[in-house]
Amino acid sequence: MISRRRLLLGMLSGLTIRPSAAWAGADNPLRNRRERRVEVPDVAQFHRQDGRRGFILDRTGEVWLLKPLDEAEVLALTAQRAPGGGTSFVSDWGDEVIRVSSIGAVTYYPEDQPNGVIAEAWEPARPLRTPEAGVDELRDRSTRAAVELAELFGRPMQVEYGAAPRDGLGLMVEAFDLTVEGFRQAVGLGAELDGLQRVKIAPAEAADIEIEGDLFVVKVNPLGGYAGRPSSTRIARALLAASIPA
Repeated sequence: MISRRRLLLGMLSGLTIRPSAAWAGADNPLRNRRERRVEVPDVAQFHRQDGRRGFILDRTGEVWLLKPLDEAEVLALTAQRAPGGGTSFVSDWGDEVIRVSSIGAVTYYPEDQPNGVIAEAWEPARPLRTPEAGVDELRDRSTRAAVELAELFGRPMQVEYGAAPRDGLGLMVEAFDLTVEGFRQAVGLGAELDGLQRVKIAPAEAADIEIEGDLFVVKVNPLGGYAGRPSSTRIARALLAASIPA
């Protein structure tokens, strides 16, 4: 992985931001008769040039995080050298999500614009923090996941989870959300999953997915932040690739 320090000192020194109305008053030293280019906050909201909903980009950690404004899920991105220069930031299922050019220009690659759309930083945003939860919330979420999967398949589905540190229970709860969503996506795309009877959220050293007979295992590093669990799309693609008929 390309280090955050190298990126900040190199590729991303040219990122720009437009001051929002909230901090563009007469006393704001950034304000001028002509638009001025200033440093982008480590956590910023980006607007798309096509006028559609943008995203929040959080660069405060070693792993960059991106959350589309119209979605609840946070994506953990991995940096790679882009063909022709610049840096690509890809999802855990391998698709490019944003690209930052050598001069700091950002191109966004959402599903509705696979060829990319220019995005500009607009204003500061709050950091993307992993959720918090207790033992009761985790137990309740696993019960609801069993109900949701049973409704999806029209038959019972056994759901379980392993023991995790208290500080990581929120990520375990979110992993259930993403797992259910991943199953919904896969079924909607035609995956044959009648052979699956059990689902488990299992603490592990790194995010991963395994299929062991009739058991679908989502591995989660409870203390690994958003990069510590697979995304719903990665889960869906794993199910589609497996397609386990009865």
